[in-house]
Amino acid sequence: MRWIRRLLAVSFLLLVLFFVFSKSLNEPQKNEFLSPTPTPTATPLSSFSFAIISDIHSDYQSLQKSLNKIRADGAEFIIVAGDLTTVGNKKELARVKDILERSGLDYYVIPGNHDLWSTKSGEDPFREVFGQDYQSFQKGQIKFILVNNGDGLVGVDEAQEKWLKRELVDCPKLYCLVFAHMPLNHSLLAHVMGEDNSRVASQAARLVKELVGAKVRELFAGHIHYLSSYELDGLKTTTDGAIYTDKGNQPARFLEVSVSLPEVKLEKKRVWVE
Repeated sequence: MRWIRRLLAVSFLLLVLFFVFSKSLNEPQKNEFLSPTPTPTATPLSSFSFAIISDIHSDYQSLQKSLNKIRADGAEFIIVAGDLTTVGNKKELARVKDILERSGLDYYVIPGNHDLWSTKSGEDPFREVFGQDYQSFQKGQIKFILVNNGDGLVGVDEAQEKWLKRELVDCPKLYCLVFAHMPLNHSLLAHVMGEDNSRVASQAARLVKELVGAKVRELFAGHIHYLSSYELDGLKTTTDGAIYTDKGNQPARFLEVSVSLPEVKLEKKRVWVE
């Protein structure tokens, strides 16, 4: 009986050794000369383009032609810098929104002075149709800040001023672009923010200093119906023309901006639509 127990013990030992050996053969062997598997990284943001339009003044036909051109040129989104309408009633605003929606393009909108003419106590057609009248969004390292300065007697109200200060905090480390309906300054034209109100004009001058101090790269605006680029008081400003054709006496015109990455570089193209 003793020899049977010894045989069983030896057999069990051999069985254990067999399993240990076979497992070691099946395990992947480490090789110090092989490179480790790389950690997946986020796909870098590709270069893109966007369009800036303004001063539509309910010229729906010119708006549609401009959107067709923008879509054909491959722009990723549109920023509408105010004056979508003639008098800012809900019907006009809804018509413009419908055209923008049907274009299939992403869009961001702020009001101009014409869009606020129908605003009364307790009524705000622009917000009823579009939901918000100032906003920001970020695409990679580029921050887009859309400011509502369309009311010539109010300028930028207190709540929006506080919001803007918070938005500007991270601009020194980002590439910030600001969009407004009215230019904050101009060397030749008085058709700017504060043209009819000295208090608002003082606010515009203060905003220029704040944007420059926050290292904002450029301000884009509408309102003057003219394509131009200039720098005044340290603030680089570009105006985008107008979609309104003045009964066909001038073509619709707007800006397309191409953004090259990873080193941010803007290339601005002036577009006329016949």
